Amino acid sequence: MREIVYKNLTKTASKKRDVSIEEIVEKNGLVSSTTKRSMYFIRDVHRIKSKDELSAWLEKRKTNTSLTKKFFHIYRKFSEETKEDNLVCKMRGSFYIISGMLVYNIVFVHILKVHMQKLEKKHA
Repeated sequence: MREIVYKNLTKTASKKRDVSIEEIVEKNGLVSSTTKRSMYFIRDVHRIKSKDELSAWLEKRKTNTSLTKKFFHIYRKFSEETKEDNLVCKMRGSFYIISGMLVYNIVFVHILKVHMQKLEKKHA
């Protein structure tokens, strides 16, 4: 059996987009659940008046390490008792989008979760 769930949530008021895909697969006595989630937030919007102002603004941002710092984390847990295996990967960062005379600072969070476990045999 295979089941796929897709969600795409956009909230204009909070300037947030949340996309997730979950896949559940049962095969050869194992159940595998994989969730991929991506969230995007508009942190701020900066209006520019010229290309020179844009270049100066971007140079100033490059020296600010708090804006360019990335975050990556991996967590894995295996239970010998229940034969469950869990893996979580998270990544966070930011990027800029230039549209016309506006510069958008977008923050993203990507999460990958994998859960595997043995199917329990049913006794009659």
